[in-house]
Amino acid sequence: MLRQTFFLASFLGALNLYYAEDIVIQILSGVLLLFSLGISVIWPEPLPPPPPTNLWSEAPEKKEREMKTCSHCGKEVDAKWSMCPYCSKKV
Repeated sequence: MLRQTFFLASFLGALNLYYAEDIVIQILSGVLLLFSLGISVIWPEPLPPPPPTNLWSEAPEKKEREMKTCSHCGKEVDAKWSMCPYCSKKV
């Protein structure tokens, strides 16, 4: 709606530029024409409304990972790791 309003203002500025007899009014109408036409062209489209919340899925409580226990310090480490991040020994 705002884009159409600026386009209408540029149209009225063009009419005023055509019918004005005073040079100052013609200059101001030309500035209005260029400004409002430029705004009507580059004005961004509004964002769409957000989706309803019932479409969102719930986040999982905890990420399930395969864990194994370090033989040196006894802490749990990821099953894919070859070194313990706590004691720096080979798992």
